[in-house]
Amino acid sequence: MKRYFVFYFLFFVSLFQLGIAKGEITFISWNIKDFGQSRDDNEIIAIAKLIRHADIVAIQEVVAKHPGGAQAVARLVDQLDRMGANWDYSISEPTKSTSSHKSERYAFLWKTSKIKVTGGGARLLTELSQSVEREPYMIQFKVNTKVLTILNYHACTHTPDFPEREEIKAISSWLIENEQNNVIWAGDMNLEIDDIAFKPIIRHGFRHVLNGEKTSLKMSCKNGDYLSRSEDNILYKMNDHSVQDFRVIDFIKGDDCNLVSTLRDSHSDHLPVEVVIN
Repeated sequence: MKRYFVFYFLFFVSLFQLGIAKGEITFISWNIKDFGQSRDDNEIIAIAKLIRHADIVAIQEVVAKHPGGAQAVARLVDQLDRMGANWDYSISEPTKSTSSHKSERYAFLWKTSKIKVTGGGARLLTELSQSVEREPYMIQFKVNTKVLTILNYHACTHTPDFPEREEIKAISSWLIENEQNNVIWAGDMNLEIDDIAFKPIIRHGFRHVLNGEKTSLKMSCKNGDYLSRSEDNILYKMNDHSVQDFRVIDFIKGDDCNLVSTLRDSHSDHLPVEVVIN
């Protein structure tokens, strides 16, 4: 009798796990500060531990000036593979910025057991290179038989040639003109979500997961306060999927607040933003 109980228990657990695999997915967007050759193995392991539970990860601020940025992404994926799941990744070419100091790469990481690339793979939206300092990096995934389009974006801070507000408007216009059935626009916008620049895309039906929650870190902790600005976000418009949950992954909270100056260098000066999609 006990043997049959164990059999049925394992059978239903397998069905439950299969249901999860075919149902919800977790997506993380993260500006990982200066992600490149300076990252040692311990830092790569710490970053991998924070994102290992996700199914798709969009990374901003991958170093573009030398191969160390692309190599750091490959090292991170190798570490994730060692943690129990198979991952694949795509790294962009350097953005067509006005200087090499402003140019960066983007990266997408995903679990191959649940996510498949479709639509010809990832590409920089070079048609926006005259309107933004760093053109977004777009990819299309097949998720539960439906196509999910993701734009990965990092605004360049306060540049006279490409003000953040005008960049947000330009990308919004592109999204409105190039209608997608299920689309996510994620990244470091360098603008708060209540800025007037986001009005057109919100009027078009896009929603956002954060409403003023701060995601960037101060240089140091003072009186328990270590959060700076609320400029990271995930916007979305979906017909076949829905956002079930979201959170900011606070890797400072619960630790000594005085570690913020150390963790902003070993991890990032931004906190990851996560959504669960069904």
